[in-house]
Order: sequence, then C-alpha cells, then structure tokens
Amino acid sequence: MTTYEYGYARVSTTAQDLKRQLDWLASQGVPVERTYADKKTGSDFEREGLASVLAQLRSGDVLYVASLDRLGRTMHKVLALIAELREKGIHLVIGGAMVIDTRVGGPATDMALLMLGTFAEMELIFQRERRASARASRESSGKSWGRPREIDREAVLADLNDGMSVMKVAAKHKIGRATVFRIKGEAKS
Repeated sequence: MTTYEYGYARVSTTAQDLKRQLDWLASQGVPVERTYADKKTGSDFEREGLASVLAQLRSGDVLYVASLDRLGRTMHKVLALIAELREKGIHLVIGGAMVIDTRVGGPATDMALLMLGTFAEMELIFQRERRASARASRESSGKSWGRPREIDREAVLADLNDGMSVMKVAAKHKIGRATVFRIKGEAKS
C-alpha cells in the first residue's frame, strides 16, 4: 500500500505570511502539490484547506504541521481531530522546538500532544484577555475601538476647498492630519 506525505499550514489573517511554515513543510519533504493552507483563525474549524487535506488522508499517510496550534486553537477540538486521525491510522508530525511524530507513539507522545494542546489554548485565552484589557483601556480614555468609521471624503475636500486648515478639518471630522493629507493627495491624482 502506498502512503503519502501531506502538509498543512495556517495563519490567522490574510495579512500574515505562510512562508516559514511552507519552508518547514518543504524541508520535511512534503511535495507542494500535497500542501494545503488556510488564512483563517484557528478557533474556526470550518477551513477549506483543512477540509481538503483531511479528505485526502488515508491510513498510513502522514500529515505534517509546523506546530500544533496551526491545526487549531481550541484544545478539545484539536485533540479530537488528532484522535480521529490516529483511529484512521493516519500519522501526524508536528514541528517546533520539540518535534512530535505519532509514528513513534507511546505515552511520551500522548503526553507531549496534551501539553502542546494545553499551551496553545492558554495562549488563545491570554490573547483574548490582552485584547479585552486594551479595549477597556482605550474606551476608558475616550478613544474608539474596532474598525475605523467611514470618512466622508467629500465633506473633507469641501472644507479644504473652503480654505479651512488641515488641523481644523482633522479636528472637525475627528480624523488625523495624515488622513486629511492622504484624502487631499488622492483627490489631486
């Protein structure tokens, strides 16, 4: 029976880069055509790349992941996925400072998987706490939080055309001077 090596990489946002993970997968001998990736949060298990790689895996195959948290950030879901893969005879190799290879198996491998899953979930909890703290701090100082509001560019340009200074336009529209200059520059081009 022929077995294959597959790779999976994930980053949380489209602005992040997969290069480090893809380089690691390539260094492990995973072919590009059997490498799958997502740019989506790890707490969401409805990911196209993950679903695609899971659909390809058969007994004896090996799934390479640069680190356990790339599979997901919710410990019970990650551990359930690992258990499901192992029940199907699919092996998992997890990179990082301590490489875990389920082909070796045994209690040490099981313990390492549990510990890595716990640390990944703890980091997610800490990130949420830091975001909540930052949000509370910004709100208590009267600063806005979240996605910036839409700017009425026409009104900004009208005020500039009426001779209002950049400082006064910025204050009136509650935007930064750099934003006023950018709107002004975009209007010229």
